[in-house]
Amino acid sequence: MKFTFKTTPATGKYRNFFPDSHEIKLKRKVCGMITDKAPYKIRLQVVKNDINEDKNPNCLWRWITLKYEGKTLQETKDFLNANIDEIIKTHNLKLHLNNND
Repeated sequence: MKFTFKTTPATGKYRNFFPDSHEIKLKRKVCGMITDKAPYKIRLQVVKNDINEDKNPNCLWRWITLKYEGKTLQETKDFLNANIDEIIKTHNLKLHLNNND
């Protein structure tokens, strides 16, 4: 099993003012993102253990940021795939919920 990635460039008249979007996918479902500027940070969507753990009962998941910071986008992608087993074991990624949740 591996993470896949999708980069969506900014579009429209003012696209130069907005960053590109780098999505992280697992089993064809979005489960996180990578920031657009160096140092590249990894943000994952994780299902909450308790609905009130972040004082927001309206959402079943929350964002977490890993401590790792990559120097390049490719280095960050390689880090994710090299550590996929550990990430899946320690974090309950938002895969089975609807995209609207």
